[in-house]
Amino acid sequence: MLSAPGAGGIDIFDLDGILKTRHAGERLTGLAVAPDFELRGEALPLIFGSVGDAGAVRGFAVVRDGAQILDLPLGAMEPIDGVAGLCLMREGTGFVELVVLGTGAHAEIWRVRDAGSDQLSVERVRDFPLPVPARQCATLDGDIYTASPVGGIARLSGDGTILAEDPFRATNLALGDFNGTRLVLATSGTGETIETFDAESLVRGLSLDIIDGLSTQGIQLPAALAVTGEDYGYTAYANGLMVVFDTGAGRLKVVSRDALSRAILAVD
Repeated sequence: MLSAPGAGGIDIFDLDGILKTRHAGERLTGLAVAPDFELRGEALPLIFGSVGDAGAVRGFAVVRDGAQILDLPLGAMEPIDGVAGLCLMREGTGFVELVVLGTGAHAEIWRVRDAGSDQLSVERVRDFPLPVPARQCATLDGDIYTASPVGGIARLSGDGTILAEDPFRATNLALGDFNGTRLVLATSGTGETIETFDAESLVRGLSLDIIDGLSTQGIQLPAALAVTGEDYGYTAYANGLMVVFDTGAGRLKVVSRDALSRAILAVD
């Protein structure tokens, strides 16, 4: 599990919460991961982070053996409107495309690829306006979802056409498929629940309150969150999990994706 702590840099934890690697660096306002990138003929997961203070995008490579993080020689990105956040658009053979959010109501798509030179090459593919300034984003099937603490949640096509909106003032969002039900999960940073929205229409659904269980702690103030369907082992996490940073406890907390799916389907 990757996290970008407020003090700066990147932390890698295992599922038991043990810190495996701490990479010192600037404070990152967003993370995007390309897990299957072929770098110089070797499969190395790449991490991209937005540095709001510097208006820049940084790159890192992860050496799986020992979970070592290396600074990546990345060509200079110069977004028109600075850098507030980013997310992964898509990953292809030899390239990665990133959504870079500007400090204003603006977004750009940048392509990063290994062209054989000393640095990974970067290229601005396109840019488009947003309905409001956004600070977080996620993607699904070519659509871009943005979160704004002042303007709500939006779903846009890859060229910036607005497809759906909701006024919920989100500071963080993630996307997940729960037994065929595709949802946007969002937090406000101040509320005690995680709000859910239909991924296509952005119609609001359940409010999820994660309470204490037999072997797990509840979540007091959910903030940053991420969802995956990858197998993380154990019986509970074989079909994926959700990781949430609990501002109230100052800790990352893990919830089984199966448990979330059962709660959602029980109400449906």
